[in-house]
Amino acid sequence: MSVFFFPHIDVNDEDVCDDEAINDENSEEENFQIQSTEDKNNFILVNTRIDYQYRSDNLNKTCLYDFVSTFYKKKINETDLKYLSKSSTTEAQQNNQRGRPSNERFSFQKEHPQATTHVLMKYSQLHVPVLYGPQIPRQDRDDTRERYNRALLTLFVPWRNATDLCDINQTWEDAFERRKNLISAHSWKIIENIQLLHECKKDRDEHLLQVIAEAQVENDSIDPAFLPSNQGADGEHEADDIDDLIQLIGSVDEFTAATINATKKSTENVYIRETIEAVEKVGRFNHMN
Repeated sequence: MSVFFFPHIDVNDEDVCDDEAINDENSEEENFQIQSTEDKNNFILVNTRIDYQYRSDNLNKTCLYDFVSTFYKKKINETDLKYLSKSSTTEAQQNNQRGRPSNERFSFQKEHPQATTHVLMKYSQLHVPVLYGPQIPRQDRDDTRERYNRALLTLFVPWRNATDLCDINQTWEDAFERRKNLISAHSWKIIENIQLLHECKKDRDEHLLQVIAEAQVENDSIDPAFLPSNQGADGEHEADDIDDLIQLIGSVDEFTAATINATKKSTENVYIRETIEAVEKVGRFNHMN
């Protein structure tokens, strides 16, 4: 059994990494950042999965999606150390503090390779995570149901290891049914919006195909290369990236513009030819070739 992670690699100037691994955008293997340690003499592997897996015990009930949208990792400084040392302050004392409250900070578990050098800080405002890798499938497709359940479990059910998500010899669908009660109401709203986005994309693509079909009838010459090539047998257009659709629309626009220019040029040629014929019939310009 393998856990589904959205592949991601983010390279900084000080990172050391394999160029071939960076260029392999289609790889579904887990990717890491390679960062130097505090003494600059050694290197460690880090990524979002490690940050999440070894998050503070106070964040046990935080799912991966909320973790990424709520917290970010930063190098620890004196202010962070003071905050963490006062984390046992009573609520009454905190309420008496003047001014804007400090952003919450959480230390990593000791197993994290950067537990002594970095801290988790809460964003002032929630961020919308960007998911890298295969998109979350539609809910109503049987052929991708396992991948759908695996993605939802990974994103919206709190976990620290693989068995928190799926038991050995258990299907992802069964695991999801047994653990979906752990998904928060807020996360269910996000899941509903993901499905709604799929429905909107399906309606959009069907409308676009209808427009292209009508243009095909009118112009009788649209290059088949302009039509979506990854349309499934059930007629569903599975575009993973909006750029593909934008490129398609741009291609249709270019074809339409070329058709208009060709028609305009043809009309001009007819007008010039008719003008020359009319002048020749008058007979006043006998030296015309």
